[in-house]
Amino acid sequence: MTGVSPVLPGPQRVINSMDALEALPGVLASDDVTTALFVHGERSLHAALPYLPTGLSGVFVEGGFRGECSPSEIARLVELVLASGAGAVVGLGGGKALDTAKAVAARAGRIPVYLVPTLASTCSAWSALSVFYDDEHRHLGHEVWPTPTRAVFIDPRIVFDSPVDYFVSGIADTLAKWVETRSAFAAAELDELSRIGADSARRCGEVVRTDGVTAVADMRAGRLSPSWRHVAEAGILTAGLVGGFGGTAGSATAAHPVGDGLSALPGTRDLLHGVKVAYGILVQLAHEGHWDDVAELGPLYAELGLPRSLADLGLSLDDTDEIEAIAGVAVLPESSIHLLSGTSTAATVIEAIRSLESHQADLPRVSLAGRIDEQAESRALVPGNH
Repeated sequence: MTGVSPVLPGPQRVINSMDALEALPGVLASDDVTTALFVHGERSLHAALPYLPTGLSGVFVEGGFRGECSPSEIARLVELVLASGAGAVVGLGGGKALDTAKAVAARAGRIPVYLVPTLASTCSAWSALSVFYDDEHRHLGHEVWPTPTRAVFIDPRIVFDSPVDYFVSGIADTLAKWVETRSAFAAAELDELSRIGADSARRCGEVVRTDGVTAVADMRAGRLSPSWRHVAEAGILTAGLVGGFGGTAGSATAAHPVGDGLSALPGTRDLLHGVKVAYGILVQLAHEGHWDDVAELGPLYAELGLPRSLADLGLSLDDTDEIEAIAGVAVLPESSIHLLSGTSTAATVIEAIRSLESHQADLPRVSLAGRIDEQAESRALVPGNH
């Protein structure tokens, strides 16, 4: 029996209900936590404040969050933990705030971390890792943490009260879990644990394709519907099961590295992470020759405002310097693109981009969603995610 271990299942406890935060004081008390560093963005705190129980002010040490999961921000918050004697970290916010909270807890002596997601844009609340960026928002890599999150608290009302564009970005990131892993899962000899990862990846693709458009329409209309909850929970919870149980076979492959390549271009700095990954999904499908899937996803992308071509991103195939820059980042030695079967080089990525652009040449431009909220960025509230 081979399998694809190691397995990193996820948080020790998940409370997913309309009154989830009511349980936070009791959980902290049962874990003998008397002081906790509170990592949060201001907008996230504003959204969660109506649902936060009273009595936590005596427990929380204010940490704030300056907008990036960067080495400097992590070091600043670790110093606060050590100076205050905090015995835990509570993170509230989007993916970068939660990744920062996990990193701070790990580096401050593996103290417990408790997470409250306010966006359905990533599976950061579930996954036992953090993705790092520098202070200029450039991707640096990631680290897997040996200690799982102690508890996650999800109140769907808080997540529902987030920007729709971040939800759309999360939908693309959830879709990538299916596209990036299916070949690896198909080639692996799966044990029963890793089969959970494979089944979760399929579920991510299924939920997005079935309920994604309806979920976004419901969110825009202010309807906290079953479709919206299915898609939101797939992004926060199910997506985390893919890598948690799937091991290497459940890892990102080409879509995310292509998205990282796009992030290196100045012209894409205002685009949310998932929007760039969405284009990376199509490049991966072109690379693998899955043109039927490209065609199937076309209407979904158009409805959601996700890019089907470089033109939708404000880029051009004629700018060879930018295309080479995308490919160069995508195939860096540490890139997960090398988990694909065969050899991936800058030339193969460029060829996939050219093939995709030729295939999509006659499509109309989409009205692009997923731009970073400049007000949120300037106030270091809930910036981009991973």
